[in-house]
Amino acid sequence: MERDKFSRFGALVVIAGSAVGLGNIWRFPYMVATNGGAAFILLYIFFVLIICLPVMVAELSIGRRSRCNAYRALDKLSSAPAAKAAGRGFGLMYVLIPTLILSYYCVIGGSTVDYFLRACGITAHGGNGMQLLWTLIFLLLTAAVVAGGVKGGIEKFSKIMMPLLFIIVLLIALRSATLPATGSGWTARDGLDFMFRPDFSKLGFKSCLAALGQAFFSLSIGSGVLMTYGSYVNPKDKLFKTAGEIAFFDLLFAIIAGCAVIPAVFALEADPVNVLANNTDSRLVFNILPEVFPAMPLGKLIGAVFFFSLILAALTSSISQMEVPVSYLTEEKKLSRPLAVALVFVVAIAIGSACTLRGQVLNALDALCANWLMPLGGIAATVFVGWIMGFDELHDELSSRGLHKTGKLSSRIIHLLIRYIAPIGVLSVFLTQFFNLL
Repeated sequence: MERDKFSRFGALVVIAGSAVGLGNIWRFPYMVATNGGAAFILLYIFFVLIICLPVMVAELSIGRRSRCNAYRALDKLSSAPAAKAAGRGFGLMYVLIPTLILSYYCVIGGSTVDYFLRACGITAHGGNGMQLLWTLIFLLLTAAVVAGGVKGGIEKFSKIMMPLLFIIVLLIALRSATLPATGSGWTARDGLDFMFRPDFSKLGFKSCLAALGQAFFSLSIGSGVLMTYGSYVNPKDKLFKTAGEIAFFDLLFAIIAGCAVIPAVFALEADPVNVLANNTDSRLVFNILPEVFPAMPLGKLIGAVFFFSLILAALTSSISQMEVPVSYLTEEKKLSRPLAVALVFVVAIAIGSACTLRGQVLNALDALCANWLMPLGGIAATVFVGWIMGFDELHDELSSRGLHKTGKLSSRIIHLLIRYIAPIGVLSVFLTQFFNLL
């Protein structure tokens, strides 16, 4: 049976949607606020271009060249028995990572549903029981889209919701940037200056590592998602152009999300610098914005629209996480798509329930995936493309198997970045987490 393919625009919005999740709206503003503002953003852009974009190309190349799920991809493209065995081992990891991420991400996604309802004036009391309900609702929404298939579910949803999400966050950013001063001595303009006037004296070694880590994790690198979605990319599409557009859109969205949050805090908080610098739990949008929105003109409406955008952002990422194990079950275990979705749903809600009842479980799973498994997956992908798959096959993919003119020099540069520079960058993220334990 012929494998489903994304359309040109579909590939862009679907893969960008996997990157543009809560990390951009929820985590990026916090990272900017606590790591030097504009200087951090410049570092973030640098790391995306030099390290993360080559890793994206590597993972998309593996997916498109293999035309199969993340478990089978490395195995299929390997010839030596040892490489094939290692490929299957990493393939299992690429299926495990998004399954675990989905299991705790749906809890956070459930919180977006809760905050949206609160912004609409609907408050439900019930502790963990209500949180479980919100988690279940969010996961059901995710499952409904994935059950619709690659073209009829995932691509169709993303084509509508990604442009809508972009418009909503852009409008909120424009409103935030034009808020009037409240007499505290700070203005929205000060927030924009904080974001776009770099002060490199605020940067330190930890800020550099934070920028690299944020760039790495915001693009779904090392999780099996890019390999899976890469397998649906049309062989005629220009792979590097697609990867570049996705990275650009992710960057643009993250910066707009920062503009939606930080200027509002400057305009409406009495001591914005202290508020931002000490928001150490990375939940800026949940802790502070619910207090900021009521001070805005039409604040209740803007708050509801903002938290609705959070639901959309969370869904675009959770859908990509669910698709990885679903594609594995449908192709390797020959399950129907509805049955595969149901099975992943049961696993996710079981682990998600544990995360709801015990926050330590959520934190442990997040640390395991984000700090250890994803960097390991990123290293494996770059080593495979850089040293095992080789230059000729990479150039063949970058030129869409000769369909497009792609100079060997540009392919050689990309190959060198994948082979040498990207693994060092990813390894630094990995080692940073290791030394943090000592």
